[in-house]
Amino acid sequence: MTAQKGRDVLVKLNTTGSTFATIGGARSITLTIGNTPVDITNADDAGIRKLLQGAGVTTVSLKLQGVYVDDTYIGTLRTDALTNAHRNYQIVLPGSTSAGTFSGSFMLSSFELAATYNEAMTQSLTLESAGAISFA
Repeated sequence: MTAQKGRDVLVKLNTTGSTFATIGGARSITLTIGNTPVDITNADDAGIRKLLQGAGVTTVSLKLQGVYVDDTYIGTLRTDALTNAHRNYQIVLPGSTSAGTFSGSFMLSSFELAATYNEAMTQSLTLESAGAISFA
């Protein structure tokens, strides 16, 4: 795999129908795929943990941090956070062999705006998968 520019990773929210818009100002995006294991260890396993294959819960989480750039979608994000709404998002990855898009329903579990007197206002948000997530 060749090196990729982090700035080419995009997070897009569904605005209407099949239209997606990029959340602006991102400086740091972290995507985490997690799996909760199901432990089936018993006395016959000689003290060695045994996990049930394919039985855990899969989660996809995304953390975005960046500079607040405009009001275009901030109202949508704020409303989604206040109402626990689920919305379709896309996480677009660049590259030749790793390129693709994660798509699906996410809940905005955390939304922050921070402002320091003599610095740019920043935004932070955390998305948690709220259904099946595909990669194409």
